[in-house]
Amino acid sequence: MSVSEYSINSRSTLASHEKKPCEGWLPYLNTQLMLANGTLHVKWYRKESSKNIILHARSAHPVAVKRAIVRNVFTTALKVSSGETERQESLRLAKEIISSNGYSPQPRRARKPQAAITSNGSERRLPLCLPFISDRVSAAIRQCLIQAQLHDVVLVNIPDENIRRQLVRNRLYDKACVSRNCVVCPNGKTGDCAKSGVVYQIECETCHAKYIGETGRPLSVRINEHLASKRRQSLISPLGKHRREDHDGADFDIRCTILALESDISARKALEALWILARAPGLNSRKEQMSITSDLMPFLSLCEL
Repeated sequence: MSVSEYSINSRSTLASHEKKPCEGWLPYLNTQLMLANGTLHVKWYRKESSKNIILHARSAHPVAVKRAIVRNVFTTALKVSSGETERQESLRLAKEIISSNGYSPQPRRARKPQAAITSNGSERRLPLCLPFISDRVSAAIRQCLIQAQLHDVVLVNIPDENIRRQLVRNRLYDKACVSRNCVVCPNGKTGDCAKSGVVYQIECETCHAKYIGETGRPLSVRINEHLASKRRQSLISPLGKHRREDHDGADFDIRCTILALESDISARKALEALWILARAPGLNSRKEQMSITSDLMPFLSLCEL
């Protein structure tokens, strides 16, 4: 590629990203800029593609939320404007936007805040948390609180569940059971089957034989593997061997409980060894128990298992 071709291509690429001023005003983010006689003029700007849609005035939301949205529109329009002329143009645009969304362009008179009267003279007030129904219901409840002279109580409206809250979930704080026909959560707390890094115990509900193991994965995944080996009657797995040899192939139910939580694999295996040593479960192999007791026997009394 020649130098001339490179310069032509570079120039055309840069030109495609340039914005042409309209009547001397250059759009930049949410503002329009104009440099005249060495003075920079700035006013509020909305893109042509913007639909200027905000929360509608007839929406079933608390008045405080709507008031805050309208206030934010006017505050933004005034803060980005540089001079009085620009402020008037920005305010005119803001009034058009709020009018198109059902609000009155004329600002209401601010109501004087009433001083909160408390019985003990402090500013601490007790919240009365109720689901938001409508502004009329909230106003009636506040009036009842005033008539009952409950000046220490303040009404707090709780928003209803919306589609976003129902779809978006944070698994960090999720305590829901994730297993079908769960054998873990009924014997502990809801959400135990989703925990990882655990030392667990499986008990046969027919003969009460026990098996103790550990896993760094979600407990439900490991339990499903145990159940699958039990269905196959696998002789290399503890539950499959127990079904084949001790129950003559008859199926049995199990229950699972969490004995300890530990994220570090070395510490978790040590805890597993100590629990096996303390409870002597019949489904754990003797070879496994012998290799465990040789190193960890002196520490058993310190664990209080």
